Amino acid sequence: MNDTRPQKGPATSSGRPAREGPAAGSPAVDRALMLLDTLAEGDGLSLSELGRRLGLAPSTVHRLLGALAARRLAEVDPATQLWGVGPGAFRLGAAFLRRGGLAERARPVLAQLAEASGETAVLAVADGDSALVVAEVPGTSSLRAVLPPGTRLPYHATAPGKALIAHLPLAQVRALLGRAPLPALTGRSITDQGELTADLATLRHGGWLTERGESAVGQNGIAAPVFGGAGDPVAALGLAGPSTRLDDAALAALGPQLAEAAAVLGAALGGPARHLSPAAQGR
Repeated sequence: MNDTRPQKGPATSSGRPAREGPAAGSPAVDRALMLLDTLAEGDGLSLSELGRRLGLAPSTVHRLLGALAARRLAEVDPATQLWGVGPGAFRLGAAFLRRGGLAERARPVLAQLAEASGETAVLAVADGDSALVVAEVPGTSSLRAVLPPGTRLPYHATAPGKALIAHLPLAQVRALLGRAPLPALTGRSITDQGELTADLATLRHGGWLTERGESAVGQNGIAAPVFGGAGDPVAALGLAGPSTRLDDAALAALGPQLAEAAAVLGAALGGPARHLSPAAQGR
């Protein structure tokens, strides 16, 4: 079959092929999309660096960033003046995942997790400034966590929320969490962003993340990120239940199962093969 796609132009200063939009009459739109794509690839970029990578004047980049920021697609860190993607970009990604049938693909995996653990299994995606449950299979006990589709989960206080942000660049995490102190949902909620960053760094290497009464008193949870084709977390598989059942021993036993289920789902989405480290397997 002949390739009828437009031929690629010269490479940009970043080494990537220059992107040329199919619509010759919309250069501003094309530049804005190129800028958004570049923001997604970096861990906080300065105005001058963005201009250098895109071959655009700083004044042009500043104007485009203003338009993206007005729609929460881009955000600047006031302390460093570095730009990154904003929470609005994650909302667009969540819409694509819902339309793409991710929930339907995950349902058999959720059913297996719920049956094996007896606890409520959920699939959540990043949606703006919180995670959004898009699929749920209830636990088998009458006393169980209830997290129907449409439930919003704070990034900082829930296992699925943590799993979605733990592997993101720090600039993106800051954009999602905002600048204010994190809200305390219970007495065990982490409210300091520095403490949360340390918590995420400690937990992410094991392949799964936990919450212990941080979003609801008496409820624990565990989740693992699902990595998509670009190697970024596109969703999180999670289990939640009463702390009397989902105690430390249960969380440790379920962690490898959950991480493996997330890896299987990610592979079905074209994501990279991921294996647990020996340390994680032995926890």
